[in-house]
Amino acid sequence: MDILEVKALNKVYAGKVATQALTDIHLTIKEGEFVGIMGPSGSGKTTLLNMVSTIDRPSSGEVKIGGRNPYTMKKSELAHFRRRQLGFVFQDFNLLDTLTVAENIVLPLTLDRRPLKDMESLLEQAATRLGIRDILNKRVYEISGGQRQRTAIARAIIGAPLLLLADEPTGALDSNSSRIVMESLAEINERDRTTLMLVTHDPLAASYCNRIVFIKDGKLAAEIHRGENRQTFFQKIIDTLSFWGGNTSELSSIRV
Repeated sequence: MDILEVKALNKVYAGKVATQALTDIHLTIKEGEFVGIMGPSGSGKTTLLNMVSTIDRPSSGEVKIGGRNPYTMKKSELAHFRRRQLGFVFQDFNLLDTLTVAENIVLPLTLDRRPLKDMESLLEQAATRLGIRDILNKRVYEISGGQRQRTAIARAIIGAPLLLLADEPTGALDSNSSRIVMESLAEINERDRTTLMLVTHDPLAASYCNRIVFIKDGKLAAEIHRGENRQTFFQKIIDTLSFWGGNTSELSSIRV
């Protein structure tokens, strides 16, 4: 089943000089896939994520998630759809400092007025999966960056979304925390068949995906698939990025 279908997507930002941010993007993500979106800064990868996540409207073309077009929905229906079908993980975690880790994780369920019993068992599952059961009662400012990102992932998956969207999830983390976060996402993808779309400029993070789509100047430039070996895939990502003009300073030379 196709979880995400993007057809002939265009985005133009009006202004004194109109900017064409995306041009004729076609992209399909099937159920259980883990797809990375890469490209140089300003290539349009975040714009694409914003269209898929229903934050920003396409100028033309179509976005379908689970066979439904969110852009034809009424405001209240869209809010419900976004809460139920989409999970979000951001670079800066977007957690609420005044809440505990547990309260942050169950927030989507609270907004959905789910029964307390359900919330408790789903919290237990998500926290166990991400190895953060021992910090559930701590406040956000008491935990490390890596633990914050795992808390954010737990919050994103607690409602079993159709599609999990991650925007530079390792951008604020050191290499060890990045690795733990990416291993967590890969495990969620493998164990639960959760469909993931990851936007990143980090080849190491990208090497955990099954497939990478490269965007340059708002257009699809290339696509590569991972075989069995992550080290080989990592090298393939580096080669593709340098070929498509990825800024070399953005490429890490870390061994996988």
